[in-house]
This record gives sequence, C-alpha cells and structure tokens, in this order.
Amino acid sequence: MMADSSLHIVFAEAFDPAAVERVRSVGHVTVLDACDEAALSNVVHDCDALLVRTRAHVTRAVLEKANRLRVIGRGGVGLENIDVEAARKRGITVVYTPGAATEAVADLTVGMIITLLRHVALGDAMVRGGRFDEAREQCLGFDVGELTLGIVGLGRIGKAVARRCRNGFGMTILYNDIVDPGLVDFVATPVEKEPLYRRADMVSLHVPLTDKTRHLIDDRALSQFKKGAILINTARGAVVDGHALARALTAGRLAGAALDVFDPEPPPRDHPLMSAPNTLFTPHIGARTHTGLMRMNDVVDDVIGILQGEPPRFSAWT
Repeated sequence: MMADSSLHIVFAEAFDPAAVERVRSVGHVTVLDACDEAALSNVVHDCDALLVRTRAHVTRAVLEKANRLRVIGRGGVGLENIDVEAARKRGITVVYTPGAATEAVADLTVGMIITLLRHVALGDAMVRGGRFDEAREQCLGFDVGELTLGIVGLGRIGKAVARRCRNGFGMTILYNDIVDPGLVDFVATPVEKEPLYRRADMVSLHVPLTDKTRHLIDDRALSQFKKGAILINTARGAVVDGHALARALTAGRLAGAALDVFDPEPPPRDHPLMSAPNTLFTPHIGARTHTGLMRMNDVVDDVIGILQGEPPRFSAWT
C-alpha cells in the first residue's frame, strides 16, 4: 500500500510502534511530544486524523481549529476526554475501542474483591512486619459465594464481572442500569439504586462518566449503603466523591473500598482517601494487560478505514 502524502495523521499520545507504522503506511505521521490544548490546537488545523488515549482532551475549542479533520481515534473505552457532540456537529467521526479492556478490567475488579474480603494486603504487611500469629487472628475473611454483589452499570464490563462472580463463585447478583442489558448468561436481579445500595455487601461501579454519573456516589448515596459494605470503583474516578467516601470509611460506615481510578488523577498525597482505613489502591491499571493494550492500539485500523472511505466498526454514535 502506497502512503498518501496528502494525508496527515497526528498521534497526540504514545501508541505501540507497530500501530504507528500501520498508519504511516497510508499517510504522513506526526507524533506529538505534548498533548495539552495548546499542542493540539497547533496541529489540528491541518490534520486529517487525530489519535488520542487518556491525557489529551479534544475540547470544543480545539475542534474549532480543525479545518479538515475527518476522524478522531480514541485508544480506550471511555470518551469523556472528547467533546463528541462538537465533533458530530463538525462532521468528524469519533471511533474508539469499547470492548478492548472488558476482560482485563473484570479480572482486576474480581481480584480487588477477593483482596479486600480476605485482607490480603493487610496480611502481607503484617507477615513482613514479623506479626505472623497476629495476622492470622486479624485476617478473618468471608466466603465470597455467601455474599451479594451490586453492580451499577451492566454493560460489557459489568456483565463480565457479574458472570465471574455468579457463575464462578455463586454470588447473588443485583444490578442497576438505565439501559436494558438484554439476555444475559447468568442469574441477576434488576433493582433500583437505593435497594441495591441497601442490600449489597459490595457495590461495583461500571458506568461511563457523564453529567448524570459525576459524583453518583456521594454522601447521600453512601448513607444508603448497607453498613459494613465494600465499594469497588474501576470505572472513572469522578463517579465517586472521594471526600464523601473518605468520610464514610473513617466513620466506619463502609468496611472498605478498592479504587483503580481517582479524581483528580493521580490523587494528591494529602487527599483524605490516602489516610482512610481499609483501602486498596491501584494506579489506573484496569485496562493495562498486554492483550488489553494491543486491542486499544487497534483503533488505528478504524481510523485507516475511515480515511479510505470505509464505515467505522466502533463509532461514538453506533
């Protein structure tokens, strides 16, 4: 395939070298050193395609400078860093990889559940500190299959978590979603949010970040949680009011929380969550497996297809 020198494709963030080379085979490629609004604004006026991951924010102001931009490719699951509506109005297709990290995020979510329920992190620290016998007494856990899991957002990842926990462990599954999930291959009961919070031993969040889900879990929601429940968030940091969560943990209303995402990210060292009890943190690694990253890099194939007149596989409005 001969590259078309008139096509200009910009990578605002790091992609796998093999993915970059696939794009280089169809046009001229620019790889940016920075991805802030100023850097994007400087290049977007004369590019045909823009590829981003998590850090670059394609705002309305950036898009207003896009004279010939045809497609934005997001290597990832969410689209909160792209003004999708502004892109639509300008006739710019937005493509992404909604299923790339499903299994990876579900695996991490279940791992977090087990780690909290069996006090793995505490046990590790105590054994290393020479407190083996004391650790055996303190690390008294729960049989996972006896518990109820409440899932908020039964999309791809929510279903994958539910499938593992119901079919694998025999847990009772409650879920809440504003969209009918259709037929599922596991037993689960739909409920409103308040009874889900009230009945679930643990609540796992799997919703996109929107105006409706920002701080979905706040002081009011946490006051409805079953006392001693556990919260898991591998979705987006701003879905949870971190200060409210810290208060609930410190007051003993919640038994624990596991977070892979934060608001802001990374969290400042003096954030109250950093000193809250019974917490487990990972650095936004839910999608970061070898396979997960490879699938996110595959967004370049959709970008190439659009530049060559083919319909998108995964666009923001399909």
